[in-house]
Amino acid sequence: MIYRKHGKGTFAHGRSTRVHRYLGILIKSPQAPEHRPFAEMIRGVQTVMSSLRSAILLISTPPEHWRPEKASSLGGVIVSPQGVTADDLEVLRNRNLPYLIFTESDLPGPRVSLAQRPAARHMTEELLRLGHKRFAIFSGYDPMLDDTKRLGIHEALQAAGIDPAQVPEVSSRGDEAEVYKAAHQILDLQPRPTAVLTTDDSLASMLRYEARNSGLKVPHDISIVGFHASPFLNYIKPTLTTVHFDFFGAGQRAAEALTSAALTGEPVRDIFFGPIYRDGETIGPAPQ
Repeated sequence: MIYRKHGKGTFAHGRSTRVHRYLGILIKSPQAPEHRPFAEMIRGVQTVMSSLRSAILLISTPPEHWRPEKASSLGGVIVSPQGVTADDLEVLRNRNLPYLIFTESDLPGPRVSLAQRPAARHMTEELLRLGHKRFAIFSGYDPMLDDTKRLGIHEALQAAGIDPAQVPEVSSRGDEAEVYKAAHQILDLQPRPTAVLTTDDSLASMLRYEARNSGLKVPHDISIVGFHASPFLNYIKPTLTTVHFDFFGAGQRAAEALTSAALTGEPVRDIFFGPIYRDGETIGPAPQ
């Protein structure tokens, strides 16, 4: 309800005359906003900033190149870590701009964690419990989101005594024709994997479709795991086994935290979201 700012006084949060500075979203990759998780995050941020009668700025240039008037117009920055360096974050700190790193990263500073790496490890462990030993990874959705899940998959495989270097990974590079080609490359692997972990539901859906066209039964012959719980793809049978991450809610929480930090001068803390596992019909015991 109220906040205190040292040397200035005590204020009410609901004061309608307050002018909130813009919130910056640093995304160096031009393709990232095209992907649903980032679009959901941006939508979450926008709902908070519009309620404060403020706005967001999508920024692709490094912080050292920002004009002084741009930096002074910002109350905080959400950082998509792909392509961002520790030096970029040092510039933000030197300008006293609070920031949050969006999703898992080795970059220093507070972050919004959606637990994608633990979720990928959990799904791999589930397939291992079902007896699967021949795995493949289907990637190519988004480099940053793919990297996080790959680490979780590799951790689970190593713990089970499977060398991740021996597990084939096929990348689609995002193009629809490439996704189709990559799906067939996976199905043509010899020996064919009995379990495939994809880095997005769009890849999982294409693999599910092509596996059935090739005469394979899902999950009797091949198990498929997706991520991001795309809302419409699960209406296709068999329904995908997938994991939901609350990118929209994470965007809201990040905007609220940074706006509060700009008002109070208090440091920004880590924000954690747990995954939601969606049981589907695309994983089962390993074929004999």
